[in-house]
Amino acid sequence: MSTTVVVSPGLMPLGLHPRGSRRLISLLAAILLPLLVVGAYLYGFADDQYITEFRFSVRHQAPLRMEAMTASSMAGPLSGGGTALAVINDSQIVIQYLKSRQIIDDIAATGIDLDAIYGAGDKDFLAHLRQGAAAEERLRYWRRMVDPFFDMTTGIVSVEVRAFRPEDAQLVASRTLALAEKLVNEISDRSHRDVLAYAEKEAADSEVKLKAAQAALSAYRNEHAVLFPEMQATESTTVGGLVEQSLIEAKTAFSAQLAQGVSRDSMQMRILANRIAAMESELHGVNGRMAQLDGANSLASVMSQYGILKVSEEIAARVYERALMSLQDARNAASEQGVYLTAFVRPSLPQDSMYPLRWRVMLEAAVVGFAAWCLLQLIYHGIRDHLD
Repeated sequence: MSTTVVVSPGLMPLGLHPRGSRRLISLLAAILLPLLVVGAYLYGFADDQYITEFRFSVRHQAPLRMEAMTASSMAGPLSGGGTALAVINDSQIVIQYLKSRQIIDDIAATGIDLDAIYGAGDKDFLAHLRQGAAAEERLRYWRRMVDPFFDMTTGIVSVEVRAFRPEDAQLVASRTLALAEKLVNEISDRSHRDVLAYAEKEAADSEVKLKAAQAALSAYRNEHAVLFPEMQATESTTVGGLVEQSLIEAKTAFSAQLAQGVSRDSMQMRILANRIAAMESELHGVNGRMAQLDGANSLASVMSQYGILKVSEEIAARVYERALMSLQDARNAASEQGVYLTAFVRPSLPQDSMYPLRWRVMLEAAVVGFAAWCLLQLIYHGIRDHLD
């Protein structure tokens, strides 16, 4: 007598259930197929990529100014922020240059064939530059192979350069560094030329204004026949004071003689009266020359206009002196290297390839495949539950 055991489908082992078998097969396919494809490319076609790095910083050197001896001790701290901002701006200029199409053209102009370095027509078609690529595609590829980074906290620029041979990586990196140094030197020279041209123009304009002020003052002196109105006014005041003092003494003596009974008609009194009249006339003439009612040719009006012209000449002389000092400062700055690039890590010859990281790429492919499988399972069960 035989016994038949009936097993419910819900209690069958997973490995024996058709649905579980399909699920396991789909999981293996979702993980193994990408691994096989990616592994075949990485180990059968992908070329090794070598990386070399260089680091530099852009520095500013403040020019020696002629008025530095009289500058305040606060000038240094106050100018620090402007120097730091200039360093950041110049570093960003270099970064943008390293990411631009201009550097590709400049490297090609030096005799380096980037198409031969990056566009080799071998089996690794994904990593190499396509033959006959357009300028925009070449720029995108360049930005993949050359990666500059600017550290705001330290002001240091780090640049990584990739190539498929160690010698090519070092060559491209060395030429890129040389072009960055050339750019910084051009920035410094252009700045010096602009500052020097402006200082020369200011000095020339100030000189013209000073000569015009001196010519106006000289013409005014010739017109009024006076060299130094201040001295003439002092002399006239002194003469007027002496005449007035003598006039007072003469009048006092005349009054004293009258008090003593001397006749006005006497020879002595007539001489004294004539002397008093002459001194009054002279005092009136001195005062008239100092200040007249119409004020047209008086010494006071001459001094007033002369003072205006003299102040204009002094201001023009100070401006001209200041312009000459600025011009000398600009010339001193032009003789120095105001902005320079300091490369403290230069490109070296790489010994081992850094890319591609095959194990990491394969791990990422497995993770992506598993995530895609989970997503498809959720979609499948969602549709099935909706249909049921």
